[in-house]
Amino acid sequence: MNLFSSGLVLHIIGIALISGGTLGHFITLRQLWGYLPGEHQKATVVFKVSSAYDWFLRIGGLLLFASGFMLLRAYQFGVTKQFWFEFKMGLIVLMVLNIILVGAPGVKKLQSLLFAQTTATDMLQYTALKKRIGIFHVGQFLILLLIFILGVFKFQ
Repeated sequence: MNLFSSGLVLHIIGIALISGGTLGHFITLRQLWGYLPGEHQKATVVFKVSSAYDWFLRIGGLLLFASGFMLLRAYQFGVTKQFWFEFKMGLIVLMVLNIILVGAPGVKKLQSLLFAQTTATDMLQYTALKKRIGIFHVGQFLILLLIFILGVFKFQ
């Protein structure tokens, strides 16, 4: 298998892992919100399950990074000046920023609330976190959709 074919297969696997991890995280957290405030113990268990999807995201990200360089090498870095490529790289930076600035702090705060004693004021924080994490998921899905579209059509 040549460099382009190998890179493309790994790139598709990386995107699938990131998309699947994001979808799995979204679905399990929807289940978690259904358990709060009444069934705190079940919500804690669901949170632990949702954190397993982080591995999908990490492995997918590493595969995307490595396979992206493989594809660039196969194209002899000729696509780097094309608009679709520059826009796609901007979307990837936006995805990483969404994870770092919105998703990770929200999930970390949710974890600290879940494993602490719940009070009435925590329910207000849960509501704010639900909104924040929802915005994170919508952002991730939109970014991934745009990346798929750019990957298929490569607008000039």
